[in-house]
Amino acid sequence: MMMNEGRNIMKEIEKLSGSHAKSLLKLLMLRLQAIVESGDAPAKKEEALRELYHEWTSFSRPKRKQKRNVDVVHMVAGESAAGSIRVGLGHSHLVIGFPDYFSMGPVFDLHTEKGLERRYEWLKDHILYSDDYIEEEYQARFRDALDEIKSIPEDLPIILWTAENADEQAGVRFFLHLLQDMTNDIYLINTTLAFQELYDRDDIQYFFHHTGEVHPDKLKEIFEKKRRILTDEEKEQYQKEWLELAKTQEVLRTWDRGKIKGVPEDDYDHHLITAVRRLQDRRGEDEFIKAGRIIGEVYGHLGGVSDVFLEYRLRTLIYEGVLEIKGIPKGMRYYSVRMKSCMKGS
Repeated sequence: MMMNEGRNIMKEIEKLSGSHAKSLLKLLMLRLQAIVESGDAPAKKEEALRELYHEWTSFSRPKRKQKRNVDVVHMVAGESAAGSIRVGLGHSHLVIGFPDYFSMGPVFDLHTEKGLERRYEWLKDHILYSDDYIEEEYQARFRDALDEIKSIPEDLPIILWTAENADEQAGVRFFLHLLQDMTNDIYLINTTLAFQELYDRDDIQYFFHHTGEVHPDKLKEIFEKKRRILTDEEKEQYQKEWLELAKTQEVLRTWDRGKIKGVPEDDYDHHLITAVRRLQDRRGEDEFIKAGRIIGEVYGHLGGVSDVFLEYRLRTLIYEGVLEIKGIPKGMRYYSVRMKSCMKGS
């Protein structure tokens, strides 16, 4: 049993993008640090470690087979954010994390079977995940999340989490479209703004783009102090905005001044090219730069961007002859790039 569970965990880890893996590792280390540095007796520390183990192995088990008593249901776009909320709030909270980035790919009629198929085909043709995740698991996980929503008891409150990024903002609108016939009380938390309201000081101002970037203990306090119930008018507005979004054809969206904005898919290309040139200037103009290094630099600079979309655009610049490649582009850690000779001065 333990060996099977270990294999399941390893399979789940392999499917994570670089940014999600880093977020989950950070969460795990923070929890371990808190346990080790606590003044608790050894027996209590051992109990805490066992609880942590069960929390972190639960994400590799089929969600629909888990039966437990829950008091609150939470919904968020992204499995990294869902993992943070689970760790922070504990077993009496059911957390539904959509396994998707709503800032990229088509969302045209996504609430229909045809729309889901169109999105799946685009992701399969453009985005690299390890171990054939898109081909073998994406649609099943998406449908599992939809089934979980349909099975929410009508007497449980639902908490929708979002933050100042297009993934989670589009996700909230999609969720409210799915929930439109349900009578549950629905609450909204904007993690970015709630964190600022609770923890900003005159000398320190915080800005977290994603819910998954916030420490789980802080998410618990945010949940307790900053959730607010949505009015019928607000829910209708979000549902309307989803229907409008679902008519658009763009495959890249940004969160700009309180609005989800469709932009050309090459919108980040100049940031990638600038990063390549800057790193080549430091290391020598003929040096190849690791793809992961370039993507990490742009991701850290922009914030609120999907690293797997940046990797797709880096490959596109190779196909278009802007960059040269060394290695095989089966994942960002497997290849390096440099400016093509004819493009260095342009």
